[in-house]
Amino acid sequence: MMNISETEVFRACRVLFGSDLTLNRGFLHYLQPSGARSAFRKQAKTTHPDSHQNPSQEKHCQVRLFQDLNQAHQVVQSYLRQRDLMSSRTHSNAASRSKTPASSTTWQSQTRTDQGPLPTRPLQFGLYLYYRGFIPFSSLLSALNWQRRQRPAMGQIASRWGWLQEQEVGQILACRILGTFGSRAEHLGLLSSLQVRAILLHQRTRQGKLGSYFIEQGFLTPAEVNHLLSDLSEHNLKYRHGYPHHFYYHRQP
Repeated sequence: MMNISETEVFRACRVLFGSDLTLNRGFLHYLQPSGARSAFRKQAKTTHPDSHQNPSQEKHCQVRLFQDLNQAHQVVQSYLRQRDLMSSRTHSNAASRSKTPASSTTWQSQTRTDQGPLPTRPLQFGLYLYYRGFIPFSSLLSALNWQRRQRPAMGQIASRWGWLQEQEVGQILACRILGTFGSRAEHLGLLSSLQVRAILLHQRTRQGKLGSYFIEQGFLTPAEVNHLLSDLSEHNLKYRHGYPHHFYYHRQP
């Protein structure tokens, strides 16, 4: 299942529910799939291209708005499925732990036995911890946001490297297409996919390790992080064929 960040969900909610809505984690906690569908249908009545008799240029704009709306609806529904799945697994895991004597709780026994097999594809460390049952989905989102706050902005990096002018950065930020800065820059033809990848790799060198975050938050000890990274390395090497080589196969945090 695709991992969706909180930032992506908030951006999609603004497209789906309008910019006047106050968005916070409480809103995401109580939002239901039926509410998202209702908002989509309401917006679709005014944005669907077939509902307007416009000149070709205006109709092209309506097509883009409707595509953005449809993608936003898919993002929100995917997030809600992840949220509900995480919640049910967390409750099941809590009930299982309550039946286990404290003296027998070791690092090996903390892995969820009711989670089922891991996905048969390479995983990043945070998602691996989630599937193994060591962290809830909400903590994964918090960790990714913690990492994101440490990164320099893509526009800032591209400008410093001479790849973008200030007005081009503004053009990308103003683009109404739903997606990341990099995907919008590629769509507008202002950055190549190779340049976007180079910027993303540079960003990663400026962010903290997720292992450090989960140690600070009390989810894991340093020894457990090292052990899990070793397990993750073996998992990713096993399923690396057919996937881009951007996963980490190291054994150190």
